[in-house]
Order: sequence, then C-alpha cells, then structure tokens
Amino acid sequence: MRLLDLPQAKHFCAPPAAVSAQISMQSLPSFHDSITRGVVLLQEGTTRFQVHQVNLLNSVERWLVYSLGHYRRSVEMLVPISAPWAQVTLYYASFFAANAILGIFGGWIGHTQTGDRVVDVERGIAGSQELRIHRRPSSPNGAAGSHRRFWDFFYDATATIAAWAPPKLASALGPVNGDFAWQIAERNAVNYDMFHAWSASARFYSTFKPAKLKTLTGPLQLQLDATESLIRLALHFAKDVSLSTMSLAGCGHTGTRLQVQRKLTGQAPPRLVTQSGLSGLLDL
Repeated sequence: MRLLDLPQAKHFCAPPAAVSAQISMQSLPSFHDSITRGVVLLQEGTTRFQVHQVNLLNSVERWLVYSLGHYRRSVEMLVPISAPWAQVTLYYASFFAANAILGIFGGWIGHTQTGDRVVDVERGIAGSQELRIHRRPSSPNGAAGSHRRFWDFFYDATATIAAWAPPKLASALGPVNGDFAWQIAERNAVNYDMFHAWSASARFYSTFKPAKLKTLTGPLQLQLDATESLIRLALHFAKDVSLSTMSLAGCGHTGTRLQVQRKLTGQAPPRLVTQSGLSGLLDL
C-alpha cells in the first residue's frame, strides 16, 4: 500500500474550495460500490477523484473527533468493572486515529457491499495525482479478519511516512509490542472471554491508584500509551497539512473547526441513571 509524502499530502488535503462546495457528503463504501469494475484509477481533476478525495477528508476529520471522544470516554470509565471496556474503547480510539493518518496521506481501507477495497497512491505529483483502487487486496502478511488486515496494511504502509513524524511520536507507526495483531488479540480477549475480562478488572483494582493515571498496568496501560501516541501523531499530521473541512456540522455546536472539535469531545454526558428501568440497582 503506497502513500503520499508530506508535500504531496498537503496538496491532496487542500482541494479547491469550489470543488469541496460542489461535492455532496456521502458514504465512501457506497460510492465505491457504484464504481464499475473497469475503473481502477482515480485521476486528479475528475469527478470520481474529487468525490473520493472530499469525502475521505471529511472522514479524516470525523475519525479525529471520534478518536478524541473515545479516548476521553475511556478515561472516564476507569473503575474496576468497566476497565475491560475502557480498553476496548481505547482500541477504537487508536483505530480511528490510524484511519485518519492513512487518509491524510491518500490511503483508504474500506468494506463495501461488493467486497473489500484498498485505495492507495499510483502517482503523487501535485496537479496530476492518481489513486489506484484494489478490489481484492491481500495484506502484506496475509492477515485474516478485517481488523487484523487493517493493521497489517497500516504498519506496512506508514513505514514510508515515519520520517515525517516527530521523533517522539514515530514509534506510533510501529506495531504495539512488536506484533501487528496485538491490539486485536487483547481487545478480543477482554471483550469475548469473561475470564480475561474479570482478570483485567481484578488487576485494575489491585494496582490502579485513581490519583495517578500512570499506575495503570498490563495490556490496558500498553493500549493507553499506544492510543495516546497515535492520536497525537494524527493531530500533528492534520495540523501539518492544514486540514480544514465543514464535516463536523450537525451535532449542535458552532464555531471554528477546532472549537467544534473541542466542544464535541469535551461534552459531559447527561446523568440519566435515575430515569433508567434499573435505577434501583444502579443508583446506589
């Protein structure tokens, strides 16, 4: 999977305002389902390229805000009984951040009604960029399962952009614990195996000190560190390319792009437990 370099990404992430204004927001998987099999290249200046480009950048903006929001919620769940789900939530925060990084550099991995898609870079030169659609993509290490395939593609592809990352964040582009499938295996363990979930809760109870976040241990601590690094790197790259879209409209907040982002991720959830059918058990 080939990606743009940083100067090329800056061009890709700044479509002309007139182009952005005329492209409707839509689902990328649905759009790719509509493209006939004979089309394998998206060429800059064509309608197909522009629809893909604008909607990919809209998705990048939303992946960023979802990654930040999931990170915040995971930290708010740090009590023993929800510690396993905090780890799952951190996983998805890292997954969204990784998608955003790929999108900034022209890459996209999607799942459509007619099969998996990988879109990467055929030609990166500004003004004549081309993206290639892969309809039967095989991941570098032959990974099975959509999320394992994603991380296999991600770590292989982003090795080429590591030089553009700040030294302190470059490690985010390497597999956690040296294994591209580590995050998936640990997410599945606490999500689907009650023995592992309870063990994670017990470990959390015996080691975590609420006044100090860094007292987390085990896979939860590793996932937190990996997620923080990926989010920081995604935000760094978004700033580097001057990402700016109108894709965060519709959730009740106004202001600049960053103001809306902060409002969305910082919004406190309503306390509705007293209205729940189980309020007598939950509101102790």
